[in-house]
Amino acid sequence: MAALPPGFVESASGPVRLIVSEAWAEAIGALDLRRGFAALLERREVAGEGRGAVSLLEVRGPHQRLLVRSYLHGGLLGPLLGRAYLGLGRALTELRVTASLRAAGAPVPEPVLAAGEPLFGPFWAPLIATVYEEGTIDGLAFLQSAPDRPTLLAAARAAGRAVRVFHDAGGRHPDLHIKNLLLRPRDAGPEVLVIDLDRARVTPGLTPGERMAQIMRLFRSLLKRELLGGVGPRGLAAFFGAYCGSDRSLRRALLRRVGREQRKVALHALRYRKGGSARPPH
Repeated sequence: MAALPPGFVESASGPVRLIVSEAWAEAIGALDLRRGFAALLERREVAGEGRGAVSLLEVRGPHQRLLVRSYLHGGLLGPLLGRAYLGLGRALTELRVTASLRAAGAPVPEPVLAAGEPLFGPFWAPLIATVYEEGTIDGLAFLQSAPDRPTLLAAARAAGRAVRVFHDAGGRHPDLHIKNLLLRPRDAGPEVLVIDLDRARVTPGLTPGERMAQIMRLFRSLLKRELLGGVGPRGLAAFFGAYCGSDRSLRRALLRRVGREQRKVALHALRYRKGGSARPPH
């Protein structure tokens, strides 16, 4: 197995192989895993759907919950392989990326463990767990709640700052869309977390082109879900302004790539119903 992230240890509990944060090792060790994670998760609340089946697991009492996500094959292999993977590589990679980004100050959930249960032969059912972010709402649900204009603009600025810090830490998200931003209200203003880091990578020194491509992927998710009208030009400008901050050089570099990204938006828009202006941030 590849090197573990700093601060993580490998252990076994019954049939389960664990790579767990040292800070959580005692609490996870107290779980009865002799029958695997399924015995613990089957009675828990289903928290939603992402890149696999998602459940909540209570640890250290009722107010300490983990978000546990198992991996599922998609596409043509989905019906054939389902949860079956060769080893824990995919889960361990996501754990390593999440731990690295968090250590660099990126606004991502706290990683707790990667694990696997044997299925048959060399195949395992991998899963990953992070601390469940209480009191949050994903970006799609937030926008669908029709927030007032000051609340929306504050959230847009918080999202811009969060994505900027994520990129500055080297985060390259494979699918940065509106549901992969979590918002949490705070007295000092909302905070935003970037989630779903399956297949994410750490790439120090992201270029302006790489940054703009990710920003526009987020923009296209608004277009696809017909949310641009609700966000409006002021919301887009608030996000982009907060992302750039006082870095005029970065702002100019990003804007030089608008034309190319507009062409991508036009191609994608052919597949979406009209949901507002397809004009990118400026």
